[in-house]
Amino acid sequence: MWRLAASEVALRARAVRITARTRRQKSRLIRAGLIACISLWAADIAYRIANNISYVDRHKCILFRVLPRPGFLIYEYFLETMLIVFVGTFIAVLLARQSGRLRGFLPRNPVTAFFYGSLIPVCSCAAIPLLSSMHGKMRFTTTMSLILAAPLLSPYIIVLSFSVLGLKYGLVRIISSLVLVLATASILGAAERSGAGKDAAGSIGGCPGACQGPCQSAGSDIYLETFSVFRRLLPFLLVAGMAGVLLEYAEMRDFVLHRVMGRGPEGVILWILAGVPLYFCNGAEILFLRPLMNHGFPLGTGIAFSLTSTAICTTSIAMLVRMIKIRLTALLVGSVVGISLGLALILNHLG
Repeated sequence: MWRLAASEVALRARAVRITARTRRQKSRLIRAGLIACISLWAADIAYRIANNISYVDRHKCILFRVLPRPGFLIYEYFLETMLIVFVGTFIAVLLARQSGRLRGFLPRNPVTAFFYGSLIPVCSCAAIPLLSSMHGKMRFTTTMSLILAAPLLSPYIIVLSFSVLGLKYGLVRIISSLVLVLATASILGAAERSGAGKDAAGSIGGCPGACQGPCQSAGSDIYLETFSVFRRLLPFLLVAGMAGVLLEYAEMRDFVLHRVMGRGPEGVILWILAGVPLYFCNGAEILFLRPLMNHGFPLGTGIAFSLTSTAICTTSIAMLVRMIKIRLTALLVGSVVGISLGLALILNHLG
């Protein structure tokens, strides 16, 4: 018996050592790949700046002239995008780790709650339980601002917004999110004070099974965590790449700009309503929008789709019904949809 037990302990210890060694080797490989991606991206940025090249005049790029069209499109929509997203994911993981230092400080008003929530790397379904855990510690309006901001502007989304869709989209995304969060939180706060949410205090467990993957970290190693997040984004990246190549060959710019597709009220409403059931985590909607935005998709419609596809989803709606009851949940969903529609129409008109 003693020999058998000692043998089992030795086997388990050996398995642990092998696992640790494998993780270290994988981490070193990911780090090497990351360094290579950073170097290539930096060289690409320097080349574009030196030659004043953007998407609009990409015909000046040496790769555009040298490679056949299919090869260049594969590079642009697959390889280049993967490189940007991989580096962006690493930066986002760094920011997310720094945000952990803020967990000991509670925001005191909706504005500080917005900025606090935008640094917490969680999806909508993981943010909802904060309403229960923080009940009685903050005002209802402040709490709602926190749980609305968290999925709208996580570190992943902020970094990908600027790196994939550019400065204009990134700034407008942040400002639009601020408007949506503060307006919705104020509406809900007024309704709660008037008595519509007097039964709002509820309780709920952790993140539901459908969202366990995006809500959980890959572990303490930053490179393994980066790869884990990137791997979850990869399917969306591949779909976005294929969509971009198809749009290039279909010459669909006029169709994308058509009222039914996105510029007029009808198209905006369709994209907004489509965002809620689709729901994206970790900035996946940015990858989905990239080929459309490259072909002239209206900024306002893209922003509205981003807001509704990240702020709420069908799972989080069901959770909210249990916590703040039907009336406040319906008011929240209606506010998100209505405010997103208004922002989209204003931005499309200005643009």
